[in-house]
Amino acid sequence: MPELTLQRIPFSSDADIKLRTLKTRTGLSANIICRLGFCMSLDESGQPKDLSENFKQTREINRYTLLGKHDHIYIALLKIRLLKDGISLKGLDAAFLGHIHRGIELLAARVKTVEDIGHLL
Repeated sequence: MPELTLQRIPFSSDADIKLRTLKTRTGLSANIICRLGFCMSLDESGQPKDLSENFKQTREINRYTLLGKHDHIYIALLKIRLLKDGISLKGLDAAFLGHIHRGIELLAARVKTVEDIGHLL
């Protein structure tokens, strides 16, 4: 079964700006924001946009820093979502990046203060 091969997770300049803004608004670290956003994106209908075109990275975060000791759980959730949607696991890296970036966008639109996080749960 295909595995996630990314060890360093790249972020676009737009995602980086949104991560910094969310950190200022909430006081949460980028890895916590990404974990929350990733789960929100998995819960959204449809697939995130393909980032392979015009993707200019400005920041990278180590995968273990991003996902922590629960890395395998996040990857399993992604695999379940892809299988549910009838999508090949061969695109696991691209799907992971897509969901991370879409999750950041979702949080940036919905979260103005740390209290807003509680309303999302």
